[in-house]
Amino acid sequence: MSSESDDLIQGVAWRQWCDRLKAVGDGILESDDPDDGQSRAEGYRSLTRLLAAAMEFELEAGDPAYPDFLRDHGSRSQWGGANPDVVTLRAAIDPELTYKIWADVDGMFQATFCQHDGAVERATIAADQERHLESFEVDEDGFLEINLSPDPHPENWIPTHPDAQIFEIQIFVSDWECHTAPTFHIERIDDAGDGVAPVRKSASDIERGLERSMEWLENASTYWNRHARQLAEKFPNNVPSQLGQDPGDPGVLATGRCHWNLADDEALLITCEVPLAQYWSFAIQTLTWFESGDFARRQTSLTGDQIHLDEDGLARLVLCEKDSGAPNWIDTEGRRSGLLVYRYGWAETWPTPSVRCVKLDELDDLLPEDHPALTQEERREQLSLRREALWNRLA
Repeated sequence: MSSESDDLIQGVAWRQWCDRLKAVGDGILESDDPDDGQSRAEGYRSLTRLLAAAMEFELEAGDPAYPDFLRDHGSRSQWGGANPDVVTLRAAIDPELTYKIWADVDGMFQATFCQHDGAVERATIAADQERHLESFEVDEDGFLEINLSPDPHPENWIPTHPDAQIFEIQIFVSDWECHTAPTFHIERIDDAGDGVAPVRKSASDIERGLERSMEWLENASTYWNRHARQLAEKFPNNVPSQLGQDPGDPGVLATGRCHWNLADDEALLITCEVPLAQYWSFAIQTLTWFESGDFARRQTSLTGDQIHLDEDGLARLVLCEKDSGAPNWIDTEGRRSGLLVYRYGWAETWPTPSVRCVKLDELDDLLPEDHPALTQEERREQLSLRREALWNRLA
């Protein structure tokens, strides 16, 4: 038995792992960012979400010989500025092995298929090998089968990149009530395997998984908070940016942001032409911990399928803390500042929204006469349908 496994069996490695976890949590208190109690409390919640992800990624499902797809970025497990309209599936792979991937994609709106190196930043590699749903032949029953391997296959082949450690599928759900997010499966199919089932994890395997999980957690716990602040510093308050490519995003997705900073009696009135795009959306991202709000139970995001258009064909959204009754209200969750992110996928036009900071009591005069106002009961029904649709998606 190795000294490495002895350390775990005797509890030494476990205590060291717990000490490192404690140090990560202490970092929330030692930093001056954030400097308010509520955001620090949310930091501990963020830490538990990152920890759960790290354990699944690195300990439970980190074997590329017997991979599983993990569903990432749900409303209760979000990190890294999660897109509320995307179900992310990721599986550990070895670029020298051969895999079969399959699913019933009937009802699936759109998806991207890419590889990356497994780092916290999720940097996509082999961008020229990124695929989309229309890249593949799907049979008449909606069945899709993909071959992922270093050697060519006659149909639906994705060549593995020599540096790839993760294969990732992003399933886009624009119409929350109609579009499906199917279950994908992955299986190694080359002849080099040791058997039909993995061997029992050894003490050394478990210790190495714990080490990898802590390294991932230590990096993630500081990276995303720093990343959100760097984004905010790039943009003047309440001024929208033009759209561009976000690192780690699929190549078909363009992203812009507006750093909002509002008083209690203020709102952002966002006006936007409808882009010529398969997918477009608006969502909030928090400045601390880079999350996307409670998007299952609050209207912190809207897609093109959910957005009301006025008679002049324009989309008008209202971002503020208090519900103004606007159908396209974006809920800030009471946050005085944050990031409004807008995403256009598979787009041919990229209109930059116009943004105006206004007083709440001015909104009625600034919106068109045909712009509707929701009653409290209508808002309650809107949020109820939103919750149901999301839970059905993640079930």
